[in-house]
Amino acid sequence: MQNVSPNQWRKRFYMLYKAHKRLVMSVFAVFSFGVVMLDAGAAYADSVLDKKVMATLQQCQQISTSCAEMTKNPVGILVFPSVVKADLIIGGSGGKGALIEHGKITGYYNIGAGSAGLQAGIENGSQVYVFNTTEALAKLKEGPDWKVGATAGVTVVAADANASSATGDILAYIFNSKGLNAGISLDVFDVWKSGKERPSQS
Repeated sequence: MQNVSPNQWRKRFYMLYKAHKRLVMSVFAVFSFGVVMLDAGAAYADSVLDKKVMATLQQCQQISTSCAEMTKNPVGILVFPSVVKADLIIGGSGGKGALIEHGKITGYYNIGAGSAGLQAGIENGSQVYVFNTTEALAKLKEGPDWKVGATAGVTVVAADANASSATGDILAYIFNSKGLNAGISLDVFDVWKSGKERPSQS
């Protein structure tokens, strides 16, 4: 067996330490790059959604004088640019939207539907919810999910409604390229915060 002096042992140990350090740093760099890319992708997706949300709100204001008036100074506005019927039937999220407070987007939300009532007139389209009281908005922001419908105090605005006739704690504007659709049933919908697991529907 070859005798190794203490200096040689120290040299070998140092070389192994440097090699190990380079490996650790390389792995860390790859991991950090992956995290940065994921964050960048999420930020880009949010920026795209932000533009769609604002464009959808403008469209609502253009097709409905009631929407134009009631969105001037609300407590909050929840906008879903595209709610897709096929995704709702599958049981997943039918669309993603954002909450606007004081002209700025403050949170992101998903909308879905339970198995009951899916055949009750649901069509592809956009949904805008105008919150007129802090109490109504608090139920959306603070609960695990928000059950849409009459029990939540939501009033669906008719196509011919004007600003003075549209009243309620929460006003819903449901529309597509053909205009407002007041015949839809909202009782099948529920809303939960994006990034959170969907609450049980049982």
